[in-house]
Amino acid sequence: MSYKVAIASTDGKVINQHFGKADRFHIVEISEEGSYQYIGTQNVVPGCNGGSHDTNAFDDILNSLKDVQVFLVSRIGEGAAAYLEQNDKIVYQAPYMIDQVLDKIIKDKIYLTDNWKPLKEDS
Repeated sequence: MSYKVAIASTDGKVINQHFGKADRFHIVEISEEGSYQYIGTQNVVPGCNGGSHDTNAFDDILNSLKDVQVFLVSRIGEGAAAYLEQNDKIVYQAPYMIDQVLDKIIKDKIYLTDNWKPLKEDS
């Protein structure tokens, strides 16, 4: 089984973007066997506009990343976090080095303790 994670980062090294301001997400796939690999980068239209939320933009982000269940961001507002949760997504605020966060997820098997949904075999 494996899991896809979207990471809000400007440089692909540090989780340094607020969810609503992110214009791209780096996608990785984590395997239960203890590894991860970079899949690609998805450009999106940011979901926040000057402090207000645009749920249509959030929907566009979720549609662009439909096989992603987990988001790693530096920050996220309560409204956006609630919206993601209502759409069966998991979000972590983790403003750290991407490799360190992914290594911790694998080492601590966060995908099991937090009940992540694995990718379907045909994804």
